Amino acid sequence: MLRPWLIRGFGIALVITIVLAGFGNAVLYLWNDVVPAVFGLRAISYWQAVELLGLCWIFFGSWRALPGFPKRADDTRDHRWVRLTAADKEAARDALRKSDVSLP
Repeated sequence: MLRPWLIRGFGIALVITIVLAGFGNAVLYLWNDVVPAVFGLRAISYWQAVELLGLCWIFFGSWRALPGFPKRADDTRDHRWVRLTAADKEAARDALRKSDVSLP
């Protein structure tokens, strides 16, 4: 009998393969349809599209679907501001106005 972790690992690998194939084809078709006509660049192959997709995921942060990564860039900031009372927030704003730093 197959172990559950082996079945789960195979399922994850299958999903990753399907996602890469689907998004790779989407990038390929969109690039080859739009970019050569608009910018005059050459068409790309499927593997170049997958590499471009990987670079975009790295550069533009689409890894946030994975556990341990922040969902937004704001999630990495300090949340002490949220816990302040209204009087404390106003005092902090006044102090920052004197130093020309803006807060939300």
